[in-house]
Amino acid sequence: MRKILFIALVIAVNKVNAQNAGANNIVIEGTADAKYNGEYVHIYNNVLKEKLDSAIIANGKFSFTRPFKEPTRYMFYSSFEIRTKHYYSPFGILVDHPLVVHLDADMANFTNSKITGSAAQDVYDGYNAKSKLMETAMMDKLYAKYGKAYVDSGKVDTSTQKYKWLMKDYDAASADNAKETNKIAETIIRQNPSSFASIMLLDNICGDLTLPELEQLYGSLSPKFKKGYFAQSIEDNISGRKQSAIGSTVNDFTLNDPKNNPMKFSSLKGKYVLIDFWGSWCGPCHQAFPHLKKLYSKYHDKGFEILGIATESNTDAWTKDIVKSELPWLQMVDDKTSNVSQKQFAVTEYPTTVLVDPDGKIIGRFAYNEEDQRDQKIASILN
Repeated sequence: MRKILFIALVIAVNKVNAQNAGANNIVIEGTADAKYNGEYVHIYNNVLKEKLDSAIIANGKFSFTRPFKEPTRYMFYSSFEIRTKHYYSPFGILVDHPLVVHLDADMANFTNSKITGSAAQDVYDGYNAKSKLMETAMMDKLYAKYGKAYVDSGKVDTSTQKYKWLMKDYDAASADNAKETNKIAETIIRQNPSSFASIMLLDNICGDLTLPELEQLYGSLSPKFKKGYFAQSIEDNISGRKQSAIGSTVNDFTLNDPKNNPMKFSSLKGKYVLIDFWGSWCGPCHQAFPHLKKLYSKYHDKGFEILGIATESNTDAWTKDIVKSELPWLQMVDDKTSNVSQKQFAVTEYPTTVLVDPDGKIIGRFAYNEEDQRDQKIASILN
């Protein structure tokens, strides 16, 4: 009896939520297979700093109501997927004004859920459908060459030549695929200059565009959506590109060290400084540490310094990682207010390293796979 009353209460609340759409709200009306009654759908929005919330499925229905603040993307996942797979893949919905959207939830594979009612999401789904076809075609070629069981296995011997060939082919195919999907995104952006989806797509690919291409595409978009987090991210990238161009002088900035003391970048003037942009959450960053330690040991006495700048949401994890990884060089932590990594250096992938001369002029910028070029540059100066 209590269970029946509880479900009835949930349904009543859901009806009230659906009536709130006109009051500057976003309403997500959800449906799911009734066999998932009693399961939860979870919603979060880290950009708007909204806390994780959840709704129970009753009679195959659930709903959420959120006040509209700015164009954004809400993320969802399923309690069933967490419990049965022990992980989840987040599913996003774009909303650009107060509206009612319908979410047909696939609780077992939430990324296969369907959305209706959001024009911005429709545009974004058009991109996703085309890029997914390309991803499938790429993987089918790898399956045909190496076998699906081998490619999908998580227990292969990574020391074998076959695995090395697979990874080489995968990296090359992924690079080609990224170029083609970026072209698709550019076409969709040009065709939909008044859609919030175009802001989202441009933010996704801005790191792969030249500065003139990025400025031209951003300039073509409607001013209506040139506000909020995602537009600011693009503007920060443009600003950071200009400020961190080879030959430009680093504008001084101050960030905190691991002891929470402020440190100025200008305090390192007179030394060659390799800025290492990293994070405690970043696997490739940790893989790069052993080699950075060799560089530090070899050149530190010759006026060479490494400065780690970490992008972190958890400073405790950062300080513990510095100790655990035994990093001997100077460290700073970036913060959302300063956002030096984006606003001054346009960092979109981690790790990224930037080489600065004793006068504060940028003389090199290197991605993770450009270690050899970086090492040759440093050796030509300090050997």
